[in-house]
Amino acid sequence: MTIFVRNLSVLSVLLLTAACSRQVEVKIGVLAPMSGELAKNGQSIAQGAQIAVDELNESKFLIDGKPAHFSLLIEDDKAKTDEAGNAAKRLVDAGVVAVYGPPNSNLAILTAPIFAKAGIPQMSSATNPQYTRMGSASSFRITADDIEQGTTLGRIAADKLHAKKVFLLDDGSTFGSGLTTEVNKIIVSKKIEVSKQSVLQASANYAELAKKISDNQTDVVVYGGNEQVGQGILKALRSAGSSARFVTGDTLCDAQAITNAAGNANKDYFCTIAGVSPSWLAAGAAFVEKYKAKHGEVGARAPLAYDGVHIFAQAMQKASSTNPTVYLAEMKKSALDGKIQGSVEFDAKGDLKDATVVIFEAINGKLVEQSNKF
Repeated sequence: MTIFVRNLSVLSVLLLTAACSRQVEVKIGVLAPMSGELAKNGQSIAQGAQIAVDELNESKFLIDGKPAHFSLLIEDDKAKTDEAGNAAKRLVDAGVVAVYGPPNSNLAILTAPIFAKAGIPQMSSATNPQYTRMGSASSFRITADDIEQGTTLGRIAADKLHAKKVFLLDDGSTFGSGLTTEVNKIIVSKKIEVSKQSVLQASANYAELAKKISDNQTDVVVYGGNEQVGQGILKALRSAGSSARFVTGDTLCDAQAITNAAGNANKDYFCTIAGVSPSWLAAGAAFVEKYKAKHGEVGARAPLAYDGVHIFAQAMQKASSTNPTVYLAEMKKSALDGKIQGSVEFDAKGDLKDATVVIFEAINGKLVEQSNKF
């Protein structure tokens, strides 16, 4: 080897080392149920977030003029309060600069003070209004809240389906009861006869409940809560011969939920997703293609997580910093590019401005987007 070639090789190594030293490492935490009954929700969130991370790394995304390398740190909250609190602390200790999740309202409310104390921006699809109303400057909601989604569900029952008797059911969770509370306000304001009941999974007698609903001559059932309880209610209703229309929120509003219904959601089934349908923008369509190629049908959670990671990255880029206390200001004041949702802005509480709720009807076993004009 000549001296010139040897020196050139050394120079190349030095340049490569210098380039690597200039790279900005960005750790984003994901906190979600990766095991247990709600594991499919957590897995969908992690998969959507990972697609965003891959895109950012492939695009040579720059922060303060330096190439940024993004990575996910995923913690399993198991949809349990004790697990979520400990998992949140582990993410803080690991040095994450942003956190997406948890999706469960009670756990988002529980972990928000942990991330606020550490000064780490947290974004969640949790819909209970309390999440962004605790005085934290670091909590952001990437979707409509229960007030908006519950109002839409109530209007489906009252204005679209012209219900005469409504039966409101929830699973006793923060999310489920919060949703039906908002539905009830609409039903009462329309002077429609309404019955209410919480259905706790451990003691649920679905057949008895279905008979009670049928005997009441209910024509619309509105349910808020997790999929397992919702599926139990729906299947019992159809087994009892009830033709009551079934109206529910985003936990039962994806292709897999319709498949799990085993033919019981082929008609008279309406649901909502708090967020923008991926088909609305070209970036959303591209995301759907990528997701399907890797994981199959897209659930309601994945697109929101995908947008969330891109929004964090955009805020860091605008602030020229990955320091949470620096880029947090951009989260509050800037219009950010959420890809699927397009331009995204948060209000003073951390809620989305102009949040959207999309309505779907099951027709022949497939969810078909409906107009939200009644």
